[in-house]
Amino acid sequence: MEFDFKKDYFSDKATVKLSMGHEAFGTWLEQEGQSKKWVEDLLVVIGQLQQRKITEYKLAGSEFNLYLTIEEAKISNHSLHESDDSLEDANELSFYDQEIQAECGLEDFLNLLESWLAFI
Repeated sequence: MEFDFKKDYFSDKATVKLSMGHEAFGTWLEQEGQSKKWVEDLLVVIGQLQQRKITEYKLAGSEFNLYLTIEEAKISNHSLHESDDSLEDANELSFYDQEIQAECGLEDFLNLLESWLAFI
């Protein structure tokens, strides 16, 4: 997973651009992960997963749900859990889905969070 961080020095808000297919992690980090303590707490959870003290972890955010296992990280927007019968052809929205859901290996996710923490 490739990423690039930027900071708006007027608002002190960090932003991230991620490789295609992982954009939802960027949106999620920008919305939820502006606090060092928040990121540090999540890194503790990942450590518990790696040590197999826990086998899974779920975190509900303001717009996204994060689901971690000992192998992977998944992020999905709350809107994916809402049923909309008017959307007959979901294939037309697959590009949009990349911005509201993503997954990667736990190690890649850990690398992203550690880099993000160092940046912010």
